[in-house]
Amino acid sequence: MDEIGLLSPLLQGKLLRVLEEHTLVRLGGKKPIKVDFRLLTATNEDLEQAVREGRFREDLYYRIHVVPMFVPPLRERTEDIPLLTDYFLNVHCAKNHLPLKRVSEEVLLAMKRYPWPGNVRELENVVQRLVVMTDQEVIGLESLPADIAQTAVNSRSARRFHVPPEGIKLEEEMAAYERRWLETALAQANQDNAQAARLLGVDRKHIYYLRRKYHLG
Repeated sequence: MDEIGLLSPLLQGKLLRVLEEHTLVRLGGKKPIKVDFRLLTATNEDLEQAVREGRFREDLYYRIHVVPMFVPPLRERTEDIPLLTDYFLNVHCAKNHLPLKRVSEEVLLAMKRYPWPGNVRELENVVQRLVVMTDQEVIGLESLPADIAQTAVNSRSARRFHVPPEGIKLEEEMAAYERRWLETALAQANQDNAQAARLLGVDRKHIYYLRRKYHLG
C-alpha cells in the first residue's frame, strides 16, 4: 500500500480490523472471507508525528511498524541515479516502441547534482520526457529541462580550476569531457566522422579511435 499515511480515519479503522482478524467482507458481500497476506506499506509522511497530531491511529501505527525500512531521498544516494536512469530508459523506450536510448556523461553529471525534490518519481518523469521528446540516440544536455541543465552550468563554472579537498580523478574527468565533446560533434555532424573531425580539429582516424574507445559505434 503506497502512501498509507494519507488513509482517512474510516479506512484506517477498516484496515486495522483486517490486520487483526485476517478476514474481510467483499464489496457487496455478506460473509467474511479469511485472507492470508503480507502487508508492505510506504509513505512520505512522518507517521510518528501524525500519531502525535491525531491524524493517524496509534494502534494501526504499531501494527504496521514491525520491520521499518527508511529510504533516503534521491539527492542523498546519487550513486543510484545512473542505475535508475538506465532502468527507466529501458522501460519507456520499450513502452513507446523506440530504439534504446542513453544519456551522455554530461547529462548524468547534471542529474547527480540536481536535488530531485520529487525523488524517484520526478526522475522517471524526466526520463520519460527525454525518451519521447528526443530524437537522438544519445540524449544530450540540451534536451534536459532547464532547471536540471542549469545545475551542470553552475557546477562547471564553480568548479573551473578548483580542486575540492577530497581531490578528483583527473583521468575520469578528462575522459568525461572528451566523450561529451565527441558525442556533441557527432550529433551536430549527423554521425559523419569526417565532419565531426573537422568540428573538433582532429584527424578522421582519431574520431574512429575515440568512437571505439567510448563504444559509440
